[in-house]
Amino acid sequence: MPALRTLILAIIGLFLVWMIVAGVASYFGGHFVPDGAVPDSWAPPSSWATWRDILIVFTAIFFVIGGVLFAALMGALLMLALLVRRVLKENAVPALDSLKDSLDNVRGTTEFAGETVASPLIRTYAVVKGVRSGLGAVTGIGDRIRKRRGKK
Repeated sequence: MPALRTLILAIIGLFLVWMIVAGVASYFGGHFVPDGAVPDSWAPPSSWATWRDILIVFTAIFFVIGGVLFAALMGALLMLALLVRRVLKENAVPALDSLKDSLDNVRGTTEFAGETVASPLIRTYAVVKGVRSGLGAVTGIGDRIRKRRGKK
């Protein structure tokens, strides 16, 4: 495919170069192709009006080609947008729903663990601390323990 594209572009480029050289040559009264080498049925353009008409035709051809390519590009972009939309609808939405369900499960597990494990431990520790503080206030054990720690 790249070789065919290169060949077509080379042919178009050579033709455009020939058109420019022939235009300059005809402006100065010469001919790019000698009269003996050209059959009588064809002659290169000899006036600027003829060159203008030829360029108008080529411009129209390029505009038509450009319009067709533009329409093809817009169609391809539309198809791509529809494909992306379909992929997101079929794959991303279920994945997000699954992720939401997983997060709900984690939240429930966390609440359950907090209610069944952490709350009783916190309550037990609070009761033990309260009893120690109460005994320490009544017996003075807490002050003696703090004094021993300070000496070490």
